[in-house]
Amino acid sequence: MSTLNRLLGVLGWDSPAKKDSHWGERPPAKPSERRSSPRYPASPNEAYMGWWAGGERFHRVAAQFRDLSSGGALIVTREMPPHEYVWIGLTKSVAIRWCPVRVVRVRETSVGLIEVGLAFQATCDSDLFKALVQRGVSDVDTSLPSP
Repeated sequence: MSTLNRLLGVLGWDSPAKKDSHWGERPPAKPSERRSSPRYPASPNEAYMGWWAGGERFHRVAAQFRDLSSGGALIVTREMPPHEYVWIGLTKSVAIRWCPVRVVRVRETSVGLIEVGLAFQATCDSDLFKALVQRGVSDVDTSLPSP
């Protein structure tokens, strides 16, 4: 033990190494990614977010996917979702259905758009994932019926 450490001990100051030894091992470093699945940037797309209004009418608003993972997505839209659960779908698609999602966060951007963080009920629909991440959105426009 060095003279400095003995002097600090007499004054009641413990060295950091000595303090750490009383508490056991250091905790592991936190991973840089908190999500259980990685996020991928979405290809250019046009989408809808919608919800049932009054139980009889399905209200939908234009949206755009920013990123996507198997567990969730980030979209940008102009309207705040009024419910915890909404539906999302692409406007141009061949075989992609509306997907039910849970709203996990909402934030207004500096340019007046609304960022909506979404969580899929199970995992992302594979057709939606492929259309947004791997291939891009098809140019075939079909009318997207309400869910």
